[in-house]
Amino acid sequence: MNKEEYQEKIANIVCGKSEKITYEECYILADGNVCKNFKECRIAEKTEEQLEYVMTSIKENVFLKACAGSGKTEVIGLKAAYEMKKWNSYNQGIAVLTFTNDATDVIIDRVKQFTGRNAVYPHYIGTLSSFIHSYIVQPFAYTLTGFEGKDEDFSFNIIDRTVPVYSNSWLNTYKCRVSYLEANNRWSSIFAHQIGYDIEKKDFYFYIGKNKMEWLSEYYLKPAVQAFIKEKRIHNAKFWEMKYLRKCFRECKEVFWKAGFSTFDDLNILAIRLLKRDIGHKIALRFPVIFIDECQDLSGNELRVLKALQEQGCIVHCIGDLNQSIYEFKRVDPDEILKHVGEYKQKELHINFRSCKEIVALSERLINVNEIESANLNNLLGSNSLVYFEYDKPDDAINSYYKILKKFDFLEKENRILVRQNSMKLQLEKSTRDGMDEKEPLIVATQLWKDGTPQQMKIALELAGKQISKWLGNGRTKANYYCPKEISSVFYWRVFLMNVLNKILSSKKLSNFSITCGKWHEYAKKELGIILEEKYPIIADYDEIKDREFEKMINGKSYRVSNGNKDVVIGEIDEKVKNSIPIMTIHGSKGCTFDTTLVISTKNARSIGGHWKEHWLNGTGEAKRIGYVASTRAKYLLVWGVPKMNSEDKELLKSYGFVNGEDLI
Repeated sequence: MNKEEYQEKIANIVCGKSEKITYEECYILADGNVCKNFKECRIAEKTEEQLEYVMTSIKENVFLKACAGSGKTEVIGLKAAYEMKKWNSYNQGIAVLTFTNDATDVIIDRVKQFTGRNAVYPHYIGTLSSFIHSYIVQPFAYTLTGFEGKDEDFSFNIIDRTVPVYSNSWLNTYKCRVSYLEANNRWSSIFAHQIGYDIEKKDFYFYIGKNKMEWLSEYYLKPAVQAFIKEKRIHNAKFWEMKYLRKCFRECKEVFWKAGFSTFDDLNILAIRLLKRDIGHKIALRFPVIFIDECQDLSGNELRVLKALQEQGCIVHCIGDLNQSIYEFKRVDPDEILKHVGEYKQKELHINFRSCKEIVALSERLINVNEIESANLNNLLGSNSLVYFEYDKPDDAINSYYKILKKFDFLEKENRILVRQNSMKLQLEKSTRDGMDEKEPLIVATQLWKDGTPQQMKIALELAGKQISKWLGNGRTKANYYCPKEISSVFYWRVFLMNVLNKILSSKKLSNFSITCGKWHEYAKKELGIILEEKYPIIADYDEIKDREFEKMINGKSYRVSNGNKDVVIGEIDEKVKNSIPIMTIHGSKGCTFDTTLVISTKNARSIGGHWKEHWLNGTGEAKRIGYVASTRAKYLLVWGVPKMNSEDKELLKSYGFVNGEDLI
């Protein structure tokens, strides 16, 4: 089939276009949503390779390799709508799965536009985790784990691995018998919600703190651990054999599951076990076809879930770009994904509609390919599309970026600043006070809430929720503003926090940041209980606990000034630079499109994937892919902010097409 034949068949199904009229006539006559607010027919504007994929059979597994800016989301929406409009079953459907709620919303919107329907049933569009959670684990996992349910409710409570034990003492019930030997020779406990198992590696892993992950096999072989074991084996020849450690980890997890708790990754393990039963066949009958958007983000365990579904009869279409696989911390291995999709029918989208040819040429060099074509003909800046600025401090790069946007009259366009680390993001947004965030969260929250930017106010709610949840109950996660589990509405919890912060700021004493932290606590113990009680009616109807004693809640034991800060003056948050350009992490920008971007390199190579030379140009694996993702978000202008360079490094950057921004402003 040629392009015209593809167009005709797709338009006939999706739009109901008659063969007797042209696409121009159909566009003019149509009164539906398919081409609404578009300048031309959406079917006719597609490339042949896009249409060819839409026409690909759903009776065979397919891998659609889609480069950055290739219109992948639009194509997925069109493909899903095309198949849904042909669908003739009322008890079976197609599952379109992605990894974030934002991506889900976009695909739902595209499908509704192309189908002209508000409802998608019997089909499903959502995140992979919600699909596994809703259709596989929650209905059936209790039969596997022995969970007896509560009031005939057999659904599992999802516990995030970052939930702190110190404010959730009930987690002590699920402590592993094996402890962690830290570098300073101190021991720390390992809890069930910090433990996971990777089926691909056949190894347990666990987290210490927020982000430090250890593989059990690697931890076991550490010299300090081996020395400890050797000493103990003088008296017990079988002390801490590996099979014993694995048994302890497994049993810790099983007790956790039996009580009705699991982590997000536990859902994958439970799903894999369930899919081997007759349940797997039922799921395959219900959803015989599955689309996986952003397949490069599949972790090893998620890949195993996919394999299990295929073994039960599901047909799978994987769509993505392995060069944008940047979730190694989630145990994503693009080589494993490539191996899995290698047996699929291969299709490709190689035209980048987003970026001008200079940015596309750079991105190709970053990942050592020569197969991407730029279709963005609006080359507004020509040879000035790639710019670098040197900095002493990252703020310097932002100031220079602002100047060049003003120079080219780009200030009103969609501009973003991208950084590798969330800590740098918070620092540049002036949304953090470093260690004070942890030590005095309510004081910092009050400061950020006062005349704050939207991002500062979001951080303020998180910090306020973190402190207040310690008084009202066990907080959940930062995503829910640490809403206590006894309070059923996160929305009203957020409203409650907003009102509490407003009331704190109305207090002359508590809004005075020229006093010491100790003095602030002294005032807070007298006023906070009254404030919480006054605002409590906002959440009262959603609170399982009805007899809160606010007067006794905030006392010396429950709210002490942090160590070393009693006589420290609070002071104002430094706001010498008030940046109006939104700042994102590189990971958070994946899938986004902007007119211009400033990508700020770290000063050194200690942060994996953050340094312009060691990682983006000369790195390997994920470090290089992070540079590729960051550098493919912009349409017209890509700016790199780099630390001060020597003459050799300047020549290196120029060889990649960059020009010195100082010469332009």
